[in-house]
Amino acid sequence: MAVKNILAACAAALALTGCGTISKILPEAGPGTLAPIGKVSRADIAKSGQPVMKLTVPSRGIETFLTIRDRRGDVVNWMAADGTLFSFRNDVLIETRGLGADLMSSAAPSAGQILSGQAHRRAYFYVDDDDQTGRRDYQCQMSRTGSESLVIYGRAYTASKLAETCERDVGRITNHYWVEGGRIRKSQEWVSPGIGRVEFERVID
Repeated sequence: MAVKNILAACAAALALTGCGTISKILPEAGPGTLAPIGKVSRADIAKSGQPVMKLTVPSRGIETFLTIRDRRGDVVNWMAADGTLFSFRNDVLIETRGLGADLMSSAAPSAGQILSGQAHRRAYFYVDDDDQTGRRDYQCQMSRTGSESLVIYGRAYTASKLAETCERDVGRITNHYWVEGGRIRKSQEWVSPGIGRVEFERVID
């Protein structure tokens, strides 16, 4: 969807308050193209005055920004300019809306469980290729894979990398987390069979 069409949709969806913030970050693009977010400077992003996260969905060729739409208790809803929504509980992805093959809900560990290395269970409820809801249950183990230097939108960080390996009778998935200063700075988290893993990078806190 062209950025002009995205912004028009945002204007019509008054409840989606994050649209105005995103429109200040993304530059105008030509008809039928997405804004080249790589040409937006960190200083320009910071002008939004709000936390900003970069989203990458490799299976869909999506690369864009997210800003906070709202908070409900310990759940924070982050939104893209087209209304696609990502819900996090304690910094861990629990739901998506707008991707098609969405993660409808999940039983996920807290960031504290991930950081402590505790074993845990996960349950994913997702939309499959037949537009039906599927479920997968996993037993998960955490492992620390060492320290890494990250560069996120021009700023360097030193983070500890953790891998969450989740297994069931048939198959496994692995989520990755980069922890800096006690918080998740970057993550690669599984959504559904149709989407695979998506990547989140915190650009502006």
